[in-house]
Amino acid sequence: MSNSADAPKSRRSKRVTLRDIAEVAGVHVMTVSDALNNTRSVAPATRARIKVIAQEMNYVPNFAARALVTGRSGMIAVISGAMNEPYYANMVHVLEKHLMADEYQLLLLRTPREVQHLVNSAGAASVDGAIAIDMHHLVEEFRDRAAVPCVSVGTLAHEFLDHVVIDLSEGVAQALEIMLKSGRERIAYVVTAAHMARPSEVRARVYLEAMQNAGREPEIINVETDEFPVVRARLADYLRENGCPGALMCQNDETAMIAYRALHDCGFRVPNDALLAGCDGQAHMEYFEPPLSTVVQPMEEVCATAWRFLQQRLANRDLPLQSATHCGTLEVRASLSG
Repeated sequence: MSNSADAPKSRRSKRVTLRDIAEVAGVHVMTVSDALNNTRSVAPATRARIKVIAQEMNYVPNFAARALVTGRSGMIAVISGAMNEPYYANMVHVLEKHLMADEYQLLLLRTPREVQHLVNSAGAASVDGAIAIDMHHLVEEFRDRAAVPCVSVGTLAHEFLDHVVIDLSEGVAQALEIMLKSGRERIAYVVTAAHMARPSEVRARVYLEAMQNAGREPEIINVETDEFPVVRARLADYLRENGCPGALMCQNDETAMIAYRALHDCGFRVPNDALLAGCDGQAHMEYFEPPLSTVVQPMEEVCATAWRFLQQRLANRDLPLQSATHCGTLEVRASLSG
């Protein structure tokens, strides 16, 4: 078993960091963060060994001490949508792992009111920077009024803001190509709000272009809500009144899962009666029968890039605009193979 003698003597005179522990334990720094913060992704034996090493090295997380030395709070605001949406919850979880691996804390802002409260108070000084997930209407105001660096994550680029773009177009196009080649006459796009069906939204744009190129009439099903029971009922009503489209492309995985249930409610089967695909890459999609296809977002890479951009901006406010694009990939499962 490792002991404090394994640590280089030069490190005993300064505050021990997660990276020091990772080097002694022979694991990634994020594994150390997971182990010390009791997440479920570390094997029990590894977790126990890391905790012993941390104790032997006298590791103490000390955000206040670092703030005195660096003039920074060690706090990063993450502006996100509601946590009852798995996409946002998963993204925040991955971001938090990256932040904690570098010994930063996360301040979660979930509503416009919380953002306004921070920028309108002295609390704005309590964060060093911000990462905004899809909150395009808030992120620039936050940057300007809170006067801290911000990085945007989402499907849209920003001309004056560091950003990480998630490009879903290729994955959605591949799903629609499979649907078209299957010979299904009606291919519908299911959304939960009108703005998700506008050509400015990447998934809608790809759908509309694919229908136009194939000489098909678009069929957009807007259920006008993201409340699960209501979506299920409205989709079922639509299917009973209009019959079953031969394929359903859904704006996200939650909508695809509800569409699966609504199809069954009406006596239709996936993929025999309707091909089905969603967007995001949620793990739950694999456990349906048949397993549901999805455009997987590269969440780890997106979060790592966003955090790297923010760290670089914190180190040098005069950097040129930072931008990166990560592409989603289609995971073809049985729901697209009928």
